[in-house]
Amino acid sequence: MKKNILLILLYLSIIPVFAASDPYYIKSVSFNQGNESLIPIFRLNESFQFSFDDLTGTETDYYYKIVHCNRNWKPSGLNVTEYIKGVQDIRIANTETSFNTFQAFIHYKLTLPNKNTTILLSGNYLLEIYNVDNEKVIQRKFVLYEDLTSVAMEIKKTRDLKVTNSKQNVYMTIDFGSMQLQNPKQNVNVVVVQNGQWYNALNNLKPQYIVGNQFVYKYDEESNFWAGNEFLYFDNSDIKQVNNTIEKVTRNDLFEVFLREKYPLKDRNYYTYYQDVNGAFKSRNALQTNGDTEADYVWVYFKYHLDKLPNDEKLHIVGMFNDYQLSNESELKFDETSQSYKTALLLKQGFTNYKYIIAKDDGTVLEELNPDGNYFETENQYNALVYYKTDSDRYDRIIGLGKADSKLITN
Repeated sequence: MKKNILLILLYLSIIPVFAASDPYYIKSVSFNQGNESLIPIFRLNESFQFSFDDLTGTETDYYYKIVHCNRNWKPSGLNVTEYIKGVQDIRIANTETSFNTFQAFIHYKLTLPNKNTTILLSGNYLLEIYNVDNEKVIQRKFVLYEDLTSVAMEIKKTRDLKVTNSKQNVYMTIDFGSMQLQNPKQNVNVVVVQNGQWYNALNNLKPQYIVGNQFVYKYDEESNFWAGNEFLYFDNSDIKQVNNTIEKVTRNDLFEVFLREKYPLKDRNYYTYYQDVNGAFKSRNALQTNGDTEADYVWVYFKYHLDKLPNDEKLHIVGMFNDYQLSNESELKFDETSQSYKTALLLKQGFTNYKYIIAKDDGTVLEELNPDGNYFETENQYNALVYYKTDSDRYDRIIGLGKADSKLITN
C-alpha cells in the first residue's frame, strides 16, 4: 500500500503546476531553532537548522548549495568565495531513520553555519538541495541581516475608509544613528513581509519624509496589508484521538484523519479570536519523545463548503508546512455532490497551521477574496528588512530588521 501511495503522489507531481514545488517524496521542509519551525530570517552568524524528510525510506546522499541573491531574489553574481568561507556541494551528513512509524522515512538535518560553511555577507539567499544526479530537489529562501540600524514598527488601522475594517497599516521609523550613508534616499530600500509570506510582500518602500538620520514611514495607503484571518489548525499529536478539529480517525496502511467540515468565516461578518502560530507547524507524537523520527505520516482529509469559483480561480491550502507553494497538490477540487471543495494531504503528525486562499491560474493570490475574511483585529507578524546598496556595491546588504505584531494594533 505504501508503494501505491508513492505512485499516486508521483502521478500528482508530474502534472504541470503553477510554479516549481517539492517532489512528492519530500515532506516537512522547514527552518528551525529549538525544534520550532519559523520564518527564516536570521542575524548574520546566528545558528539555525534546516530539515526535511525523504519518504522513499531509503537513505540517499543529498548535497546543499547556497546562492546569494539581490533584494529581488535574482542571483547577485558574486563568486561563491565572496560570500562563503568554505565550499559548495557538501553532503548532508546528519540523518536519522524513522522509528516505529507506518510510513518509513529518512530525516535530514543541516546546521548553518558549520565547519564547512560560514556565510560572510548579509542579504537574501537560496538554499538548494541536490541529489546524487545533481538534480535540484528543494529550494528555499532565507535572509541574513546585520543589526546596524534601529527599526521601530507600529501596526495601525488603515485610514482608507473603504477598507478600514479589512486592512492593517505599517508605520515605521528607521534610525541610522551615526552610520554614514551614501545617497540614502536612493540606496536604501525597505521590504515588509507579513507572516513570512513573500507573495504579498511590500517592496521598494520609500520614506515619506526624512528627519535627520531617521527615515519615517507613515503612509495612509502605501504600507497597507490585507489583514486576513487567524490561521486554521489541527492537532493530531495523539494520532487516534478525535477533538474539536478532528471528526474521525481511521486506518488502512496509514492512519487517515478526517477534519471537521469548514465553512467560510467571512460569512459570519465578525471576527473571532483564537490563538495561532502564524502559519507554522510542529512535528510531534504525544506518546513518544522525538518528533523528528517518531511522528508518523497520515492522510489528512479537508472539506470546505465554498461556492464554486470561476474557472480561472483556484482554491488552495497553504502554510509553512508547504512553504505557501501553489501546486496541484495544494489545490482543492470542487465536489458537485457535496457542493464543497475537498482534498487529502499526506502530512506529518503534530500541530499544523493552515489557511485557504484563492489564486488565479498565474499564481496571483486574490487576498481581497479571502474566503475566511479580512479583519483588522487579526494577529499577524510583520518583519521589515532594510536593504542598502551604494553605487559601487555589488550586492544588497541588509543592515537592519524590524519586528511588530498586530495584536498591539492601534487606531
